Amino acid sequence: MDNTLNAFLRGIIEAATEFLPVSSTGHLFLFSYFFPFKNLSVPHEAFEDLFDIFIQTGAILSVVVLYFRTLWTHLKSAILYSFKKTEDAAGLHFYLNLFIGILPILILGFVFKSWLDQVKMRSDLLLILGGSWLVGGLVMVFVEKKHLDDSSGQKIGWKESLIVGFLQCFALIPGVSRSAATIISARTLGVSKKDSAEFSFFLAIPVLTLAGLYKLYKHRAILNSETIGLLIFGSIVSFIICFFIIKLFMAFIRRRSFISFGVYRIALGILVILYFLRG
Repeated sequence: MDNTLNAFLRGIIEAATEFLPVSSTGHLFLFSYFFPFKNLSVPHEAFEDLFDIFIQTGAILSVVVLYFRTLWTHLKSAILYSFKKTEDAAGLHFYLNLFIGILPILILGFVFKSWLDQVKMRSDLLLILGGSWLVGGLVMVFVEKKHLDDSSGQKIGWKESLIVGFLQCFALIPGVSRSAATIISARTLGVSKKDSAEFSFFLAIPVLTLAGLYKLYKHRAILNSETIGLLIFGSIVSFIICFFIIKLFMAFIRRRSFISFGVYRIALGILVILYFLRG
């Protein structure tokens, strides 16, 4: 497969799966397992490692654009409150909750970065992916059936942020899904579907930005006109498509639960496990 087409397809996969609770990393790993980049002028493994993380920046940018008014309003409120220009602390609490929510995964991500850097090369990668999809899907179906009533309206405070942040760490395992981990944990705490999904979006901005910057720095030696072009192209594709995917996703969960995503995960997990065992 031509590398430009490969980058285009990965951009679509990233956009279609990043904010859905199905694991974008797992889908990208699965795609690259069958369709790796070929004939690159740089080490293959290094570029694979960089590309799949870096194109998440396009998806992140779509969240920033779609929720710019919310992010900017909370930022202004936080600044005004810090300078005692207002008594409304909502903006400050919003960003403090995000900070609390990302701390656990940043710490554990640093501690286990050597394992995470090598996991894609493991011979049992498909088993890890399949198991993660299957178990995550079963948990998602169970949680959603227990929380079909979406009217409790539990708000996200620092305690909820800390719990979600710790459970988000399971997403370090390929196939678990950062989005699934945050949404399922928030739903377990009684947070509405809308607020659970949006909190997952907002947590993604710092987490995925830092992950992308780390990979970019780590693999800075392989950056040239060829690799930079593929990275930018994949990110642009991801941004454009993800912009519409988020809108469709939010419209979908207004009418439906997350159960269908759980069923999809279960089916995909079983198929991947069977393929691994067959081989």
